[in-house]
Amino acid sequence: MKKPALLVAGGWFIGFVPMTIATAQSPLPPTAPSGQGTAPQESATQEPEEGRQKPAETTTTAPFVVTAQKWGEESVRDVPMSVTPIGAKQIRDAGIRSVPEAARYVPNTFVTGFSARRLSFPFVRGVGSGQGDPAVATFIDDVPQLSVSSTNVSLVGIERVEFLRGPNSALWGRNTVGGAINLITREPSFRGRADANVTLGNFDSQLFEVDVSGPIMDDVLAFGFSGSYEQRDGFTTNTITGRDVDSRDSAFGRAQLLWTPNDSSTVRLILHGEETRDGGFVLSPLDGPGGLRSNPFRVAQDFDGRTERDILAATVIWEQKGDQVDFKSITSAQGWDIDESADFDFSLIDGVRRFTNEKQDYLYQEFRLESAADNKGPRWLVGTSGFYSDSTRAASNVFRPGGAGVLFPAMNVGTDRSSGNFEDHAFSVFGQLAVDVGERVEVTAAVRYDYERTAARITRTFDPGGFTVPVANTDQDRTFDRVLPRVAVKVDACDNVTAYASAAHGFKAGGFNLTAPAMSESFGTEKSWTYELGAKSEWADGRFTANAAAFYVDWDDMQLSQFDSTAGGYVTNAGASNSAGVELELTGEVADGLALFGSAGWMTTEFDAFVDQFGQNVAGNDLPFAPEFTLAAGAQYTLELDNGYQGFARFDWFYVGDFYYDAGNLGQESFDLANFRIGGGGENWRLEGFLNNAFEEEYIPLAFQANPADPSQFVGFNAAPQTWGVSMRVFF
Repeated sequence: MKKPALLVAGGWFIGFVPMTIATAQSPLPPTAPSGQGTAPQESATQEPEEGRQKPAETTTTAPFVVTAQKWGEESVRDVPMSVTPIGAKQIRDAGIRSVPEAARYVPNTFVTGFSARRLSFPFVRGVGSGQGDPAVATFIDDVPQLSVSSTNVSLVGIERVEFLRGPNSALWGRNTVGGAINLITREPSFRGRADANVTLGNFDSQLFEVDVSGPIMDDVLAFGFSGSYEQRDGFTTNTITGRDVDSRDSAFGRAQLLWTPNDSSTVRLILHGEETRDGGFVLSPLDGPGGLRSNPFRVAQDFDGRTERDILAATVIWEQKGDQVDFKSITSAQGWDIDESADFDFSLIDGVRRFTNEKQDYLYQEFRLESAADNKGPRWLVGTSGFYSDSTRAASNVFRPGGAGVLFPAMNVGTDRSSGNFEDHAFSVFGQLAVDVGERVEVTAAVRYDYERTAARITRTFDPGGFTVPVANTDQDRTFDRVLPRVAVKVDACDNVTAYASAAHGFKAGGFNLTAPAMSESFGTEKSWTYELGAKSEWADGRFTANAAAFYVDWDDMQLSQFDSTAGGYVTNAGASNSAGVELELTGEVADGLALFGSAGWMTTEFDAFVDQFGQNVAGNDLPFAPEFTLAAGAQYTLELDNGYQGFARFDWFYVGDFYYDAGNLGQESFDLANFRIGGGGENWRLEGFLNNAFEEEYIPLAFQANPADPSQFVGFNAAPQTWGVSMRVFF
């Protein structure tokens, strides 16, 4: 087993990952540390508007706020669950560009995906999924993203990303068996702000970002816009075509209007869209002659492929504050389109090409009533939510002459096509109550009733050339419902230590596969119970914080991604499973200008009962994509210079321990990364250089078995190599 360098050198070392220390007069924007630390502000340079509530001062003694319990902002320490927020300052100072990069700071959290951004798969405490609906759902401003295809978007204009670990079905609903990820965008400002950034680097990478906001009518109507454009050459070269395969080209924009007709009402309109034109999937055998492990960033394929994604989403958030009761409405309409192609024999033989077209449109509505923030007595909320989704999916395997009699001797030349229409609607009611029992104990109980009905109309045909042969048809409806409770007890053990215990039920509805082997066209509900003990503390007037948690997850009928060489990816139920582990998060301001923090996660996972697609009994094996260790460490030093200037240096280190790609535990990978940043700036500008993956770690974050005759053969792709560049930011 590969051991991280810091563990070898220093035994059990809990590292520290950086936060920026800066005073209110600091010309460089301060960093909000992961987990706890400085409270977020609307931007690095913005002051609070007159007549509106002033945010907490940016000091290391102010707790970082989250909205994990849905009833307004509260400090991380007051929330009886495991939650890690990654704030706008940390996103900026660490150069975080995506949710998978932000997840590196969160213990027992691993977000993987293919080289193209259209697919991203979060795993928390061993709970996750590949194909199908996510088991760790992503939300954007509390709006659920029903598919993994729309989750990995630009972080420009994001106030913070909250990572909730453990089942959150009682409040957040479907597909939060393992947890939830909530992206919270920055509200428009009634005081003008502007922030622009240009980043240039190797592989001809270019990133342009802008975030502007200001008033249209003083204290009544404000606007905001954030956008980015990113492109780079591919990391991987196709030695057959001579072209790089995994290039990127993406434009993203978010426009907002904030209307405050009076002191108690706000209406916020948010519109975001994206056009992505990425290169193809760079999937190739891991081992053997020319394999990625011996010959990284090289593939030999007759066809390059492509991945294209378009997203358009509109959301209206209406909040009404009252003396006793607050009201909130969230209305959203979203849609995305996918068009992709890939070499499906993963070789230089012109055997099989894969073409995929997917589209989803859905409407979402949520209403909430809750006790007013300054109300004395028990806190409570009740709500209802629902959605309607209409999606179409089509996948075609084109069997070409080069593969006949070689790769697929039993398959004729022609096109195997599956297409389907999927309709899904859901309804839920939920509530939560928190009651003080004595002076130091609070009991929180939440419950949700969730109902979902899904219908699938799927047709599979084969076209050998000139005519179409029907193969199979699916026309089915299924209904799923569940009562989802959660209970937590929080104890203020002393003035600076809070302890809690919780139990929560998780639920993920079943569904239908577009393509799958016979008898696997549909899959059932996934269910879990998670039990957690935790403690959160602050020391030395908030200069140091420490959070710890221990958990046990017990679930039935886990929905597990499988791969079939003809059908492609599909979902099946995997019987009983369990996971258990511990987590630790630390922050510390150890000296003037020097701040450290770190996180560590350890877990053990196991299939209790499951036979995989190769007929192997994998009971006792580890779950896929469940690293035994996840560690993060780093530091940032800020030096005050004359005339209001500053210099800074930053170091980030991440380690992901051994993990497996599949239930058979036949492939494994571990890796560690080191990132460096150095720079300086003045009152309205900042210049920095960066070096990511400084020691050129080569690793394969995702792979799957592609040979039906040999479960030991995997195809995958190399993660990003060493990258470097410079960034120039101007802000007002």
